Amino acid sequence: MDIGRTNKRVTFCKLAEKRNEMHQIEQEIKKVRTVWASVEPKSGREYIEAEKEHPELTYIVTTRYMNDITPDMFIQFRGRVFDIKSIRNIRENNEMLEITCTEKIDETRNVTDDG
Repeated sequence: MDIGRTNKRVTFCKLAEKRNEMHQIEQEIKKVRTVWASVEPKSGREYIEAEKEHPELTYIVTTRYMNDITPDMFIQFRGRVFDIKSIRNIRENNEMLEITCTEKIDETRNVTDDG
């Protein structure tokens, strides 16, 4: 892996529970860490759920090795959210992680971020 390709800032997040002022449990997004990574589209597909089409894109996010990244987290990148599907320790060397993610595309959303 060419480390120069890790030129995107991504944030690993997870949902955490906290109690509000009425002592009810709420979920909040907790940022775990922000790192440099490469974000590359792998494939796109559509699936049918309740007679509606849902486009979905698969991405490969590659970053330096971190032992605290788990599949129950998600990634925020340029206002988008990627669900982590799998994490692979490349060559088991504890140097790089290859993370397979999916992003569901909302057809009503207008994307204006070119970056």
